[in-house]
Amino acid sequence: MAAEEYAVVRARALLGVSRWTQQDCADAVRMHDELEAPGEEMSRVEAHELRKRLRTLPESGLGTGVIEAARRAMFAGGHLDRPSGPARRMYSLAYLALVRFDQALTGNRQCLNEAISLWRTCLEVWEAAGEAERSAFAAEIHSVDYSLAGALGARYNLNVEFLVHPDPPMPADEVRADLEAAFQTIERGTDRLLSRRGDSDPQLQVLRQQLQAVKAHLVSLKYADIPAGPDSGSERRATVAELDLIPYAPPGDATGARSTWLGTRIFLVQALSGPGAPISDLRRAEEVLLGLLDAPDLNEESVIAAAQLSLATTRMLLADSTGDERYRPLAQDAFEQSYLTGARSNLRTAWDAATQQAGWARRDGRRLEAARAYVAAFRVLPVLTHTQITRADKESALAMAADVLPMCARELANSSATEDRIEAVLALEGARGVLLAEGLGLRAGPAADRATPRPSSTVEGDARTAQAIENLTRELDRLRRQELTQPPGTEWKGAASMAACQRQLALVHARSRDSSGEVAAPDWQEIVTLAGDAPLVYLTVTRDGGAALVVTGEECRRTGPIPVDLPALTVGVVRELLDRLHEAEVLQDRQKSPKYGRTRGQLTRDVVNHLWDQVMQPVADVLGDCERAVLLPGGLLGMLPLHAAGTCASQQVDEWWFLLERTALSYAPHAAALRSAARSRPEMTRLTLVHPAPAPARNAGHSSLNVAAELSGVKSARPIGVTMTEIEPKQVSKARLLDALRTTDVLHFTGHGDVDSGNPLDSGLHLGGDARLEVRDLLAARGVRAAFAVLSACGTAVTGDALPDEVVGLPAALIQAGLRGIVATQWMCFDDFTAPLMTEFYRCWLSGTHPSVALARAQATVLRQGLLVNPFAWATFAYTGA
Repeated sequence: MAAEEYAVVRARALLGVSRWTQQDCADAVRMHDELEAPGEEMSRVEAHELRKRLRTLPESGLGTGVIEAARRAMFAGGHLDRPSGPARRMYSLAYLALVRFDQALTGNRQCLNEAISLWRTCLEVWEAAGEAERSAFAAEIHSVDYSLAGALGARYNLNVEFLVHPDPPMPADEVRADLEAAFQTIERGTDRLLSRRGDSDPQLQVLRQQLQAVKAHLVSLKYADIPAGPDSGSERRATVAELDLIPYAPPGDATGARSTWLGTRIFLVQALSGPGAPISDLRRAEEVLLGLLDAPDLNEESVIAAAQLSLATTRMLLADSTGDERYRPLAQDAFEQSYLTGARSNLRTAWDAATQQAGWARRDGRRLEAARAYVAAFRVLPVLTHTQITRADKESALAMAADVLPMCARELANSSATEDRIEAVLALEGARGVLLAEGLGLRAGPAADRATPRPSSTVEGDARTAQAIENLTRELDRLRRQELTQPPGTEWKGAASMAACQRQLALVHARSRDSSGEVAAPDWQEIVTLAGDAPLVYLTVTRDGGAALVVTGEECRRTGPIPVDLPALTVGVVRELLDRLHEAEVLQDRQKSPKYGRTRGQLTRDVVNHLWDQVMQPVADVLGDCERAVLLPGGLLGMLPLHAAGTCASQQVDEWWFLLERTALSYAPHAAALRSAARSRPEMTRLTLVHPAPAPARNAGHSSLNVAAELSGVKSARPIGVTMTEIEPKQVSKARLLDALRTTDVLHFTGHGDVDSGNPLDSGLHLGGDARLEVRDLLAARGVRAAFAVLSACGTAVTGDALPDEVVGLPAALIQAGLRGIVATQWMCFDDFTAPLMTEFYRCWLSGTHPSVALARAQATVLRQGLLVNPFAWATFAYTGA
């Protein structure tokens, strides 16, 4: 269903409800704004009816913010219900520009671009309109002037970071053009106001002040990144003087002068606290902000969050400039308050508050404090990046997440505080979910292009959100009671828990307002529940070492994940191990690597030995004798055969031992994927075998397919009640394969695949000739019945590397498409060896064993029978899923 069609259906449903809830009111506003096309001569009937209904609501029904007040005034004045003509067009353009600008406050450049375009179009319509039409819009044209100037300044400020961004940098002239255009807009607006000098309307004085304030703000932006000098200092002082001229307006003022005065206080602080500002200016900035935050009528949380962030920054500068340590805790508290308020009102402010605090702490060597602050930022990331539509919007947040997430996770994993280790898991979970969604393109393009969420998933998400709010509120109440009973003069150790609980509650509320229909990342309690089926092992690696966080089930609910320090696991080590595997892949049997002087088998044994000694042995000590566990590796770690770790340094196979002989290890991109995959546990009654026509191997090291032996082994394992269907080579096509996914329980593909690590959407399976089934086809599939897929083709589990710390590949795409589990390969596979492995795997699996355990047992069996002694032959197969 297209977005507009959905809006019509939803609007009609709302109009049929006799009494609206608060959520219905919010939905009605959203549907109205979807249906009110910019500049159209007339509104849609449904938009008109929603507007009429919204006019009858009390003030609280539409909210109390600046945008909501403008919306009430627009609706009450009937401006969108005017007869067709230029005046009606201008009001429609101005209204929707304001709506888009409000949506852009999270840093969404696409909405900001739309707002700027709409205001510019409005000015064009004004220039072309007759005197009567201009007169009808005269009260609004000045607001358009300063709104456009402010929006251009906002876009300039957002784009400044892309002047130095590595990929892709923005041309300096393009960035500065916005600031120049903003100043020109202010000049035109000022001239327009001066032409009405004889007009006695008191509102004109307020408009002059607003234009003056925006101009001062633009001057602050102009010199924000320039070191203090004679020119910048004098113009900054002139800016302060201009802002000081804007007169104080008392609470209760109805002309708009009060809101103008309040807004200019933050502009004044920016002018006072620029680069190289003297301590006296910084102290005045602090005083201005404290006065602003104490204002009795300052009730818009997005403005409060911005003021708190400015206060935090000012106090940080004071701590640095004066060396007075008393400012440090004050700054930290202001950062935290800005984060909490921003999480409820403006996620971009919450992100900025957390990352600025983190950067400050990291610069001063306070690594644990930096990690805590960064993790708070990453908790905002899933909702923040959903509201940002274009790739450019997401770049800086994603780049920062990928860069510092492993460092944060390791720092917190080594912390003695339970809350820190829990935060590390939640940060890994949320950030990896975002990176996976970005890598698969699930959030690309405008919201209108996304599929409408299924009602069932919406209901399920609402229930989960309500339960999370209830649980967190109960926990917060418990901590508050505990704090009140703390003996005076003693240190209360629950402060970190309370802060974490408050942050999570604010974010759950923020997520509940997200209309994407996407399921939120699991919270800690749900992660513990998911670990009840099999322990979850989160793995991360940095330049300085690695860490694991093991969630073993109910025993971790209160104590948090079990930390495992992996000091020898560095990014450099991981890259060398991957290089050895890549070298092994291009060697022939018995050929030695010119680089390492080792054969294919020796290189692979080096890798699995190292993985056991440096990674999996400490983890195995925590896992004990559990039958299976799920690994959640990040980034490059996801390309290593962690499931094959063991000791095989001896020449005697009898002395070899592999962890999979005790604990079967499977993979998952994150716990949310396990949650989705575990929902369906179908009976396996249909198995479809697919083997395309042979295609030339893409690598000289790849052996030719021995399809007959493999399929014969699979068929020999068939139990009673399982129907096997075989698609002949000439019948294999994209349509036939997608149809098979809708009609079978297990899809077994024997053929060739390839992975485009730079663009995971282009990875796929070869279907004969030039035909391919790509990841994008799987994601677009509807009505998928298949629960499992066995991809017996080379490299089908290789992950992408377009985004660091991502785990994007065919298995992740198939799970996203609805499958529960996938057997795939991490490098090339040899069909002479694959046939006995698949025979044993299916025999064990179809007898009722979990697929990950069945695969591990099959690998151990063929190893002990001497059929697949070389780990390079059997370790390529891995299981991903629940």
